[in-house]
Amino acid sequence: MKYYLILLICGWFPWYFAQSDVFETDGKGNRDIDRTQRIASAPKIIDSIKTSAVPNRPLLGPKLTVKVTTDTIDAATIETEQLLEKIYPFYLKLGMGSTLMPLGEFYVNSTRSRANYYGLHVKHLSFFGDIKNREKQLMAPASFDKTSIQGNFETFQKSFTLRSHLNYTNHGFHYYGLTQPEVDKDSIAQRYQLVNAHADITTNRGDTGVFNVQTTIDFRYTGTDSPMADSLKDWRAKEQGFNINGLGYLRSGNNMFYGNLGLRYNGYAYGIQDSILILSDSGIVRKNTILDVNPGIKSTLLNNKLMIDAGFRVSVDFAQETRAYFFPAITMQYALSSNQFVPFIALQGQAKQGSLTGFYQENQFVLPNLIIQNQINPYDIQLGFKGVAARKFSYGLSANFIKENNRAFFVTDTLISTGNKFTLVYDSLNHTKIEGQFGYKAGEKLSLDFIARYHSYELLNEAKAWNLPQAEIILQATYNLFDKFLVKAGLDMSFGRYAKVYAAGTNIIELNNQFVYDLGNVIDGNLTLEYRYNKRISGFVQLNNIASQRYLRFYNYPVMPISVFGGLTIKF
Repeated sequence: MKYYLILLICGWFPWYFAQSDVFETDGKGNRDIDRTQRIASAPKIIDSIKTSAVPNRPLLGPKLTVKVTTDTIDAATIETEQLLEKIYPFYLKLGMGSTLMPLGEFYVNSTRSRANYYGLHVKHLSFFGDIKNREKQLMAPASFDKTSIQGNFETFQKSFTLRSHLNYTNHGFHYYGLTQPEVDKDSIAQRYQLVNAHADITTNRGDTGVFNVQTTIDFRYTGTDSPMADSLKDWRAKEQGFNINGLGYLRSGNNMFYGNLGLRYNGYAYGIQDSILILSDSGIVRKNTILDVNPGIKSTLLNNKLMIDAGFRVSVDFAQETRAYFFPAITMQYALSSNQFVPFIALQGQAKQGSLTGFYQENQFVLPNLIIQNQINPYDIQLGFKGVAARKFSYGLSANFIKENNRAFFVTDTLISTGNKFTLVYDSLNHTKIEGQFGYKAGEKLSLDFIARYHSYELLNEAKAWNLPQAEIILQATYNLFDKFLVKAGLDMSFGRYAKVYAAGTNIIELNNQFVYDLGNVIDGNLTLEYRYNKRISGFVQLNNIASQRYLRFYNYPVMPISVFGGLTIKF
């Protein structure tokens, strides 16, 4: 309490003795008071504050003076390169063989066109030398000449595509399968005239959901000279045939529905003729017509890895008596490892139409007067796989099991000819074929193809499958060095071939009461060397039958030994 009083006295004492700046007085006077006004609006609370607009003022552009100066530079140069190689419309190949074999080829082709293509090809090959057998015995005159002319025309339009060609072949040769060099060559001469015409037209109405049609027409004519210069000199063979085929197909998603309708006709006649017609009914006349129907569906499944083509084929044969044949037509394959390994299986069948033209193309020394039958294959089962590796290697392995009825085999004729011509025998055949393939390709520089086949034959009546090999090896290789030197090599080998003969002798065995002659092995190697002087001119050297084997193509028909071709090619 004592301290409190001390503080109070100390605080009041200075205030007591200080002088005041304010004086208070009393007085009287009048004051005007402003009149009040009542506010009509009621009080309220303002919850938000209105924002004032932000003024938009344009930016001030800088006013700068820019001075531009130019300097001179060298004019630019552009190096042009020809992207498309120039196409020359003419191509000529001329050569001569060491065995008096002139060779000539001439091509005429249209240059680049968006819609049309046409071309002409003429080829001639002839031989004026002699041929000896393995015992170095001189054979009968073996000269021949073969000239062919083919014209092509194709047009590619928006709504359709048309392809066509017309071919004429004139082939004269001798039945030289006799060890009688003194024989009159006119008596063993033969000449074939062949005309082949082809046309196919395909509609292009769309990729999917549209029905398209492909129509194919083939016509052929084959005529021969007289078979021999005697009482039958006026007898000749003529054959006319045509194939008409219509394929309609419709795509829907991953499926394609198709139907194929075809008609095959072959008219063969042998006898006394004028320039057009058979004048004698005492010869051979055979009209052969086959009608084919083949519907089916082709589907791709499992992201296009699985492909199935399922259908059937019906062939109606009107040759001698009307017969209908039913064949399966099923193919299936599955792609593994991005299409690098593809196993496949197929079950097929067919009616193969026989013709003089087909037999001549297989063996030109066949008689022109033949009994022609159709070959029926009830089934052809094929299974295997194919694939590629490292984009350079290709390979494949397959097995075929084929049933062939009325299979034609060439055997030596002993009734009409003197053993230098062939006729036909027919038999049923079970054919098993195993084939392996291997290929290698390194760009455009090197390519290599190797094929090996093994055949097994089981026949009903004949002891052997005459002239057919039991094993084959085919090798093809090409090498391109700097696009200046081109080397091509080929090797064809066949083993286990036999011919039917009618008497015992050397290299002849008896089997199932039939005489079998061993034709021996075929080892035929070929080599071609080409030097390209420039893109328009080149020269070549070709060696045929390097091993110089006088192997037999058919019984009593040895081939020429080693021969050398030389020539040049020109584009202009």
